Amino acid sequence: MTHTDGSSATDDTLLGIVRDDRARLIGALTRWCGDLQRAEDAFAEAVEAALRSWPSNPPRNAQAWIVTVARNRIRDVVRSAAVRTSAALTDEIEDSLESGPTPSRDDTLGLLFACAHPALDRGVHAPLILQVALGASTSDIATAFALPVATLAKRLVRAKQKLRANRASFEIPEHIDAGRVQAVLDAIYAAYAVDWLRIAPLGATERIVEDAIHASQLLLRECPENHEIRGLAALLLLLHSRAAARIAGDVLVPLDEQDPDDWDHHLISRGNQTLHGGLRYPRQGPPGPYELQAAIQSAHATRTSASETPWPLIAQLYDALIAETPSMGAQVARAVAIGRAADASAGLAVLDMLPQRYPAIGTFQAFHAARGALLRDAGQAAAAREALQRAHDLCTDIPNRNYLSRVLAELDG
Repeated sequence: MTHTDGSSATDDTLLGIVRDDRARLIGALTRWCGDLQRAEDAFAEAVEAALRSWPSNPPRNAQAWIVTVARNRIRDVVRSAAVRTSAALTDEIEDSLESGPTPSRDDTLGLLFACAHPALDRGVHAPLILQVALGASTSDIATAFALPVATLAKRLVRAKQKLRANRASFEIPEHIDAGRVQAVLDAIYAAYAVDWLRIAPLGATERIVEDAIHASQLLLRECPENHEIRGLAALLLLLHSRAAARIAGDVLVPLDEQDPDDWDHHLISRGNQTLHGGLRYPRQGPPGPYELQAAIQSAHATRTSASETPWPLIAQLYDALIAETPSMGAQVARAVAIGRAADASAGLAVLDMLPQRYPAIGTFQAFHAARGALLRDAGQAAAAREALQRAHDLCTDIPNRNYLSRVLAELDG
């Protein structure tokens, strides 16, 4: 926004609402009218109206102003003969007008569960949460999920239409289905992963990451006995504790090369407390993937120097993770942990068995990067250079490419 002397304060207030309160306010509007698309459109129109009105006539309660204008817009649209869907919906809106204009609770969680509604294809859950709850642009989401923008836009529109057709509830479910919880967890983690993919504009990534962490905390507050919810909440805190140490001068700093003094130890403490807080609740089965990933990150966070990383424990945790979700990424990470816990040749032996199980691993950048690092540790410089060059060629992340370029230059030197 372009500031003038008289409008900077109101512009900052509006920016704060759009940045910090979007999900809560859209969630409240959607719960009220039952139509996600109308709630989004009305929120956007209320923000546009605020841009025109606030510089000369700032409101006393900015959030109430936005919600009131948005509700009035929804009421006008529903009453219009051209778009009226049913008299019943109009009556519901009329009845709900008796409530106050500012929502008194955080409706973010209800919005998250609606975006992960079982009537929707699972693949649209995360993009829908990113767009609706976290405010990411369609083009950024399309980049993150390797989809054409037009294709993703159509899927999101169809998802919102399906929610309306199914009269989806935007309340927090009284009895939360395990599959629906998992869908929300996966979508929140995907939202956090936008930062790792580094595809969103600067500033947007920080907000999206903070919103993802906030969403995980809301979910934990609602279901403190759920170990996987607790695992995700802890995982995001532990990962985010190293955000400031991850990049230096546009070059990736691998975890084992990071200085622990650069980590946020308050977030590490919160993450560990969140993870270990689950011990007070009974367990129905073995730890799930998010809980195990959190335990792995907690183990990494215990070191004060690279030599103190508990690699045998990390290797064991990856064994358990692979038993739950045998992904290529987990398999590669396990091989690296074995290589650090024992010796590089042991890790290489594990890596060399993976192509038989995963034929597509030849195009998996992390496989070649891990293999190159272990070959370098084993003293096989020529083979290490070949693997690292392949990893470099497959890499699309600029800081990671810069790091691999540096390592290749060191090998050549």
